[in-house]
Amino acid sequence: MLCPPLRRTLVISIFLAIFAAPAFALESDQIALIVNSNIPAGKALAEFYAAQRHIPDGRIIEVALPVARPSVLTEDLPPADYDNVLVPAIRGFLTSHHLEKKVTCLVTFWGVPLRVDRRTIGEAERKEGAELDAHVAELMPRIQQRVKDAEALVGEIEKEFHAGEATDLESLSRRADAAINAVLHKVAAIPDPKTRTETFEKALAVVGDLGGKQIASQLLAQPEFMRLAAKVPGAQELIEAREHGQSVQANLMELQRQAADAATRAKIRQIVRDELGMVNYARLLHAQLRSLDTTESEAAVDSELSMLWWPQYPKARWAPNMLQWRVPKNPQALHTLMVMRLDGPTERSVHDLIEASIKVERDGLTGQVALDARGKPPSEPYGVYDQTIRNLAELLKTKTKLKVTLDDREPLFPAHSLKDIAVYCGWYSLQNYIPPGQFNAGAVAFHVASSELVSLHKQGENGWCRGLMNDGVAATLGPVAEPYLQSFPPADEFFPLLMTGKLTLAEVYWKTCPWASWMQTCIGDPLYTPYKVNPPLKVEDLPEPLRAVVE
Repeated sequence: MLCPPLRRTLVISIFLAIFAAPAFALESDQIALIVNSNIPAGKALAEFYAAQRHIPDGRIIEVALPVARPSVLTEDLPPADYDNVLVPAIRGFLTSHHLEKKVTCLVTFWGVPLRVDRRTIGEAERKEGAELDAHVAELMPRIQQRVKDAEALVGEIEKEFHAGEATDLESLSRRADAAINAVLHKVAAIPDPKTRTETFEKALAVVGDLGGKQIASQLLAQPEFMRLAAKVPGAQELIEAREHGQSVQANLMELQRQAADAATRAKIRQIVRDELGMVNYARLLHAQLRSLDTTESEAAVDSELSMLWWPQYPKARWAPNMLQWRVPKNPQALHTLMVMRLDGPTERSVHDLIEASIKVERDGLTGQVALDARGKPPSEPYGVYDQTIRNLAELLKTKTKLKVTLDDREPLFPAHSLKDIAVYCGWYSLQNYIPPGQFNAGAVAFHVASSELVSLHKQGENGWCRGLMNDGVAATLGPVAEPYLQSFPPADEFFPLLMTGKLTLAEVYWKTCPWASWMQTCIGDPLYTPYKVNPPLKVEDLPEPLRAVVE
């Protein structure tokens, strides 16, 4: 869940930025490769890929993940193995090799499971949740009263001031910020020195209660407020307060990196309660309650790994993809990784995918664009995605010389009815692959439907990801369970960005996929840029909002 931004006057967020958001223009030296040490073929494929793409030496991370029996692939990963084996191994490798800021893209290989199983909680966690609920119920009236105290101070100075009414946590935080800012803006103009000092000290006490000791100390360190205080802090006192605040932040960061168990959560609560004020304590309680929620907590391993550096985030449902182009860039945002997969129905198919991607990138992807919409109007819920396919068809017909075949009717393309396909996007045939036709080498294709990547390796699996890859597609994407329609990259964003030849496959996917910590996975060479040679779309041909993504 998104964390509130740092508030200038009152609130300091406990969910701190540990890295800046990565720049795009993905290069080979920004990639690390993840293999299951119990599947030797996966490491062999990673070594082959590293050699072909000039990945620096020492970038293969071997992790011992469960297998059904030696060298037999397992597609499901227990949450305990994800939390206690996979994540610590990757974090530890990147940190020990000083790559935590350098690596912006992880690649999982043949043998790494597809899916993290749904989480469960026991009786102890349910009891902890009930206690957290009780803490929230006790805390909220206290926060509300201190906000009223702040607003009353403003009312004494500014008769026209109107107090707020909303009582949810974030509204109370905004009300407090507005009131404290108003007091600090006007307190210096109070003519009576005694009243001036008393008003400032009351405001300072509210800041300390709601925002924490560190925020109060920061206020006192500013010369314009220091002279208003009843007792002016000395230089050494201010230095000690700043160092204490830094120590608190460091302790929180270390605890947030640790396993999300009851003891660690309790330690974090104690620090926040004692140091960061009632508002942040209430936020923490809400966040910990969410962390105990297991609703739809299964996820694609790759999507979950994108949040490798996010400390103890809630696992229920999804989180916003902070790399998506529509999300405002925030320097305080936690570092989200691009994660791609080099996998396939067979070990050989992965090898062929790598070779095809490099060859086609050198020569240029050619062939027609096959788009299979359903004829649904955009006024209908399902029609919203349908319209993105029609938008894509219109853009390509008017701005490129590509052959575009659009079927805007409910039935899919008849099986094997098309030839020379370079790009395919369509829907909706649930786990029932109907091959539209002959795909050219290096083709990029995905089908919008649920559970199309529930398995990639099982014989008899009829999902679209396995079917497309068996037919030679080099890049595809799909969900490992029920994903909800709005989790798919819009067709009129994903393919236009790809066709400019300016972005790699990994960048295109992560700039257009709405959610992280969810069901979707993208399979393909992260560096694959199929239209690097003779791109069919110029940047200036893109719709205005999308143009800025490349520019």
